[in-house]
Amino acid sequence: MDREEWLALTSVMPDYLPAVRGFFDRQYAAHDRYWWRGSNRYSTQPSDHTAFNAAWLAAAARRGPGRALDLGAGEGADAIRLARLGYQVDAIDASAVACEKAERFARAERVDVTVRWEPIETTSLTGTYDIVLMNGCLHYIRDKHSVLTRVAAASAADAVHAVALFSTVTPVPTEHAAVPVFPDEEGGTVERFYVGWRTLLRARERDRAEHSHPGFAPHVHSHIKLVAARKPEGTPAG
Repeated sequence: MDREEWLALTSVMPDYLPAVRGFFDRQYAAHDRYWWRGSNRYSTQPSDHTAFNAAWLAAAARRGPGRALDLGAGEGADAIRLARLGYQVDAIDASAVACEKAERFARAERVDVTVRWEPIETTSLTGTYDIVLMNGCLHYIRDKHSVLTRVAAASAADAVHAVALFSTVTPVPTEHAAVPVFPDEEGGTVERFYVGWRTLLRARERDRAEHSHPGFAPHVHSHIKLVAARKPEGTPAG
C-alpha cells in the first residue's frame, strides 16, 4: 500500500490510529526483535509454547493447510509459523516498520507470507480464511464488535479464531497508556461474540508479569485469551 492509499483509508479511521501506529513504529525501529526473542519463535511444536499459542498451533496443524489471517502481525512470528505449517498467510499491521521486518524475517526463513500495511479496521478481507489470529491487537481497537463481525464474515464455516487482549482487571500500565488502549471486560464483547463456537481454550489471566518485550519498566497485565472453532450450520449443540 502506498502513502496515498494509506491516507485514504486513515481518513475514515478513529483519531487514535496515528498515535498507535507511531508508537509501534518507534518500538519496532528501536529493537532488532521487539517480540519473540527466544529460540522458539518459529517453532511449530505446541510443546515449545505457552498454552494459548500451543492451542492455536495444534488446531492449525490438525486442520491442515489452508488460508490464514494474522491481524496485528507485528514482526511476523505467528505468520511465519503458519506458513511453515503450509498455510497461505495474509499478515496485516498498521506499522510500516513492523511490515518491513515481517517481510524480511519471512524471507530469511524462506517462507511466503503476504504482508500488508493496512489499518485493521478497514483492511480488505477477500476470500475465506480457515485460521484467524488476533494476538494482542484488539486492545488497540475501540469498536471490537465491528472488527470481529467483519472477520467472521470472511471466515470458513469451521474456522478457528485465536484472540488475546488486555482485560480491564488490571489498570493499563503507565508505559502502555502512552497511546490509547481499550481493554475488554471479562465476559465482555470478545467473549460474548464467541458464544456458540466450540471453545478450544479459554483463559482469564490476571496480574501476570510482562516479559515479552524490551524497553519498559517491570509491569503486569491481565489478559483474556480464547481459541475457538466455529460450528458449521447444523452441528448439534454441545
